[in-house]
Amino acid sequence: MQILKKYPNRRIYDTENSCYITVADVRRMVVERKRFQVIDSKTGKDLTRSVLLQVIAEMEAEGHESLLTNRVLEELIRFYGDRMVGMLGPFLERQVVGFLAQQDSMREYLRVLSAGKAPLTGLPSMELTDKVVETLTRRYQQVLQPFSRKEKKPRSKTVAKDKENPPGDE
Repeated sequence: MQILKKYPNRRIYDTENSCYITVADVRRMVVERKRFQVIDSKTGKDLTRSVLLQVIAEMEAEGHESLLTNRVLEELIRFYGDRMVGMLGPFLERQVVGFLAQQDSMREYLRVLSAGKAPLTGLPSMELTDKVVETLTRRYQQVLQPFSRKEKKPRSKTVAKDKENPPGDE
């Protein structure tokens, strides 16, 4: 695993290549699936997550399409301090890994199809395709359900008024 050191001046030093690197270089390492750890040069504390969040923030600042909407970010922030927070991280990780596996399968299927190796008769039926799409849609709705908690609506005045003066109390 490659070790990167982050200095108080916010510079990141690549110990393997003996040079300073930028956040863009860290992003490139992630894209290339290189394993690394970022440590604080003074304390030795692991700063990897902090730097990865910085990569995301800089990508969005550069105009890349936002992956995390404001609502998702707000809900994630609300989870901190919640008893369920310990379960959310592993849950989200499993869902992302599952999504990526499905994406890889679809890419491979399309690659084989476009290479002419799969005759059209071997394609799944529309009925099967519809069932798969339905199943995937349901799964992703379940994944996103924790982020769509409905807040309690204030009771309407008519309901409150009816409780104060129930029928027959007139």
